[in-house]
Amino acid sequence: MKIIIHTLVFTLFLSVCVFAQNNDRVEAGIDIGTGFRSNSWAPSVLYHEDASLGRLSWLRAGLGIRAWGYYGEATNLMSQAVAPSANLLEYRRISTNGVSFVASVSVKVGRIDIGANTDIIGASFGSNRRANYPGNANSPGSGSAYYDQWVATRPVIFNALPLFLNNYNGQSEIYARIRLTRGAGVKIGYTFGQLAYVTKNNDGKVLLDNRERRFSSRYEMPYVALTFRILQ
Repeated sequence: MKIIIHTLVFTLFLSVCVFAQNNDRVEAGIDIGTGFRSNSWAPSVLYHEDASLGRLSWLRAGLGIRAWGYYGEATNLMSQAVAPSANLLEYRRISTNGVSFVASVSVKVGRIDIGANTDIIGASFGSNRRANYPGNANSPGSGSAYYDQWVATRPVIFNALPLFLNNYNGQSEIYARIRLTRGAGVKIGYTFGQLAYVTKNNDGKVLLDNRERRFSSRYEMPYVALTFRILQ
């Protein structure tokens, strides 16, 4: 499924190059929904504008703004070092919110739009969370002073291309937007997201083993939303 997303996003960037020149027909709308799985959920509100690409009226490129959140129970975030040197942070619960600029590509088939979107750049914020740092007792490193301690962390603030790059917050979707009436419908799909936190306390940076301080984890979950057209 991830291969499908990467293929669609590649098509997206080719399409967006001609977006501004071929916007004879623009549709805009709002999607209000959430991703969900056991013990976690990821609500979002997406404003999007989609333009037909010249004579290919069935193929559309889009831009938008997404406000999103992630709220979950026990979660582990990993550093990006090669195993077994990777560090681990253990959270009892986690929450992150963000706002992102979004790009999309879709195919229109009758009353159904089938497509994919991804966050391009954005900002995230949320409560500071303390995470347990178990460390590596068998081979202590430079962060040994923090082993079995609760380390202060916060969400990574500035984010870019979280679908492709590690240590950034954000979301991507594959979806089918189904129009039920002239102005409303439903959207079903699958959300691909990433959570990213950085260690920091009142004194500044907290460096753990290998001088690492950025930790992340990817998640996937089904998604459902109500969708409303506001411009055609």
